[in-house]
Amino acid sequence: MKASFYKIIFDKETPFRCTYIDLPSFDMPWHFHPELELTLILESEGVRYIGDYTSSYKSGDLVLVGSNLPHMWVNTKHEFQDNLEKPHRSKRITLQFPPDFMHNIFKDAQELQPLVRLFKLAERGISFSQKTSDLIKPLLLDINNKKGLRKWIAVFNLLFELTEADNYSFLASPGYLPQLTSKDYNLVNTIFSHIENNFHNKITLQEMADIACLTKPSFCRLFKQKTGKSFFVFLNEYRINHAKRLLLNNKNESINTIALHSGFPTIQHFNKKFKEFNNGVTPSQFLKRSINIKT
Repeated sequence: MKASFYKIIFDKETPFRCTYIDLPSFDMPWHFHPELELTLILESEGVRYIGDYTSSYKSGDLVLVGSNLPHMWVNTKHEFQDNLEKPHRSKRITLQFPPDFMHNIFKDAQELQPLVRLFKLAERGISFSQKTSDLIKPLLLDINNKKGLRKWIAVFNLLFELTEADNYSFLASPGYLPQLTSKDYNLVNTIFSHIENNFHNKITLQEMADIACLTKPSFCRLFKQKTGKSFFVFLNEYRINHAKRLLLNNKNESINTIALHSGFPTIQHFNKKFKEFNNGVTPSQFLKRSINIKT
């Protein structure tokens, strides 16, 4: 696994970098960089990691990530291939910009204080509503086709709309401060990769400690220090998020089958963990609610 500090290269015309990505699956590991990053998912679903926050994502997901906040989007692996009408693609568009670009250019202009506040809020990561995502999508796609002064105007128009958004949620915990080096990121990405490829099977603490070349107590301390949560909380969150996507996308599969495909050997354990991570809602209630919302 390559070192996960990423240096972003900007063009000479503007301090912004807008990138359209279309791949079979997102391949960026858990990483960080000083630049702020706005990401809009155009086509994909899976699990996103923002600091110590883990949750599902789908098309339309719009997130602003602050400076040096670790993040990663991991695609769903589709177990029930017969249900797929066409091969899935992973498409997103990102806008990246240095955290100090306003100060360097506009100094202390009071008119830009809403942007200063927005960038401050982004330190924890911000997830915007679907309404804001629908508003931002054409603006973000338009930036990708602009050059020179027109790109500047398009970027500020987009940022202005974000400052006006009133329906958003924070992602990482208050005060989240990762203690990470490039070596740490290599190890954490190795751990993430092992979970992604083996979560449907039994994973033991000894197994993970061996991968990290640590004792079990040392592995537990390191994982909690670097990610902000215990290993088994992280693993069960991953499994439950995976199960929720299967419940939504595979209505013909039984809850028992989905539990097994998500790494839970018994339906009792699955129900207990599902309720634990979903405010007491059972898998059956979750599925019923999703059907009611669509109808």
